[in-house]
Amino acid sequence: MFNWKHYEEKLLAIRSYLEGSAFYSPDIEVKLFLPGSEDFELEKEIPHLKVHFYIDQQRNRTRIIELFEYYLEKDLTELIKILKDMIEEFVAESESTEYGGG
Repeated sequence: MFNWKHYEEKLLAIRSYLEGSAFYSPDIEVKLFLPGSEDFELEKEIPHLKVHFYIDQQRNRTRIIELFEYYLEKDLTELIKILKDMIEEFVAESESTEYGGG
């Protein structure tokens, strides 16, 4: 198990960027969870993003993106790009499933 606290500064920068960013539509919510916080849900002590894509007022899809050490070792700019790509892929998959693409 890696020590996520070693990457705490980078994680807080990611939180600031992703949670405060306007590059998503109002249908997408991203939140970073750190081990030890009140609302942390995973059994493993791995920081993670919880992404909600709201299809409409009654339906949404959720994806958890675990931030393993091999991600956190990357440069902040590269890591944010990877996370944005993962989020965009999740939204595209959700839209495809929901709107008849498979």
